[in-house]
Amino acid sequence: MSSNQSPRFTPEESQFIFGNGSTTPDSPRSGGRPPAGQPKVANLRTTVSRDHRLSRFVPVLVLLAIMWAIEIVDTILPVDLDMFSLASWTPLSLYGVVTSPLLHSGFGHLMANTFPFLILGLCIAVEGARRFWLVTVITAVVSGLGAWLTTLPVGQHVVGASGIVFGFFAYLAVRTWFTEDVLRKIVYFAIGFFVFITYGASMIFGLLPQDNGISWQGHLFGFAGGILAAWLIHRKRPGSATEKRPAAER
Repeated sequence: MSSNQSPRFTPEESQFIFGNGSTTPDSPRSGGRPPAGQPKVANLRTTVSRDHRLSRFVPVLVLLAIMWAIEIVDTILPVDLDMFSLASWTPLSLYGVVTSPLLHSGFGHLMANTFPFLILGLCIAVEGARRFWLVTVITAVVSGLGAWLTTLPVGQHVVGASGIVFGFFAYLAVRTWFTEDVLRKIVYFAIGFFVFITYGASMIFGLLPQDNGISWQGHLFGFAGGILAAWLIHRKRPGSATEKRPAAER
């Protein structure tokens, strides 16, 4: 079929199929009738949404919202949600490694953890949501298992996000030493110094053995989990700094 015999849309058909922004061969925007021999081409435009940078902070806010929602439900309903916490030396309660950080012994306890969790969590989430989840999971597992093994007496319940908070603190304070990039060292050191000045005294005190019902074991192992997370994420991997050889030497 030659170009002169090719079917063409009427203005009404073109508007119905392609929308109001479509043009016809005779419209001014199309520059008049297309040259002979060139078929009409319909240009379809697609819009791709960009990933918002603020989305990296969503996990921090979501976890905090879950903690507050659980505490509100625990206060209103005639049930004790702390039964889902981590109980020392009780194998059936090991699911508490996941649930215990979301539970608290009251709004005072939750308030004490909310602000440092928010500030330190946002500092980590600047590097991306994936980085935040990695640090959170590593510190939660190390803190939970450590508290489960070392807390006495048997069956003692451990609740609260303090272990993760101590892990955040340790990660931000020591990650400077696990990277060789000069710019990253400067940025990490500045953030770590700010965190240490702000929370250093209370964090160090929280690592010491106490008899006031506070799980210092969870704090201690959470701190160790933060150091482990910094090492696992920022350690120098074999071959990462090796220079590429010319093709003739491979």
